[in-house]
Amino acid sequence: MPDERQHLGGFGERTAAAHLEAKGYRIVDRNFRTRETEIDIVAIDGEQAVFVEVRTRRGAYDGMAAMSVTRGKQRKLLNAVQHYLAAHPEYELMPLRIDVVAIELDQDGTLRTIDHIEDAVRPDRR
Repeated sequence: MPDERQHLGGFGERTAAAHLEAKGYRIVDRNFRTRETEIDIVAIDGEQAVFVEVRTRRGAYDGMAAMSVTRGKQRKLLNAVQHYLAAHPEYELMPLRIDVVAIELDQDGTLRTIDHIEDAVRPDRR
């Protein structure tokens, strides 16, 4: 990953963590990696374990960050949650959800919006 993308991603994750903490979430883990993907933030919201995907976009049109969570990414996140629970069984009996925090920046890097989408990713129930 090029340095610019790493910098942007790190900024987004720090911004998302601060946003969640301001809402009363307790951050319990960050950057949990599997072979396919990573979970950016793991937090506790009341009695729920929340797995958070952070998407940060600069200079894009509104909604671009949230729309970048494709079906493929959703499948990888669901798989990563299973890996996380296997490694951290203390959370497996808790209600779970996967949220997306979409951060939009102006071209100059000024924060435009933070959109916290709760329960954004769910298992496909076909």
